This record gives sequence, C-alpha cells and structure tokens, in this order.
Amino acid sequence: MRTSYLNDRQIHPAEFATWAGARRYHERHRRDRNVLDQLRASIPQDGIQEPLLLGVRERDGFVFVYEGHHRAVIALELRLPYFPLQWFIDPNIRSVQNQPFPQHLLD
Repeated sequence: MRTSYLNDRQIHPAEFATWAGARRYHERHRRDRNVLDQLRASIPQDGIQEPLLLGVRERDGFVFVYEGHHRAVIALELRLPYFPLQWFIDPNIRSVQNQPFPQHLLD
C-alpha cells in the first residue's frame, strides 16, 4: 500500500485525531520514543517487518490503522513509498485478510 494514503483523509490513526498528533504523542513518551528510535534504525536496512493492520468499518467504509501506529509514523517520516499490510472488516478482527485491499475505499 502506498504510504501517501496514511493521511488524515484516507487511512486514519485509530487512537489519535491526526497523524501529527500521533507523532507528537509518541515523541513525548519515553517508551514510545524508544520504539520510534529502534524503528528509525532498523527500517532503512530491513524494511517494515510486521505489516500494519488496517480496519475497515463496515457501516461506512472508514479506514484506520488498528495496529502499527509506531511503524506508520516512521514510514511517513522516512517517506517510504509503500508499507505492508493486513486488513479486516471491523468489528470482525478474527477475520484478518491477506487478500488485496478494497482500494476503492481510498479513492
């Protein structure tokens, strides 16, 4: 998936109002800042090793990052062209998909 979709209109951060807010929160808390630092060091060499988990809200098609906010923040910071993902239709998290994402939801 193109990293450019990680924005405040298409793929939203689940726990924060904006991606800038997610970044600020993680930078302010030592444990989160340490995770970001580790990802800054490893992703340029190894890429994103664990896919981001995206949720798609069934009732309205709202797309959000369910797991992987730290990885998403660093993917944006490093301007990676793409990120790996898995996805599910919310609220059925037990049915994680590796199949192609329904791209029309982002257009």
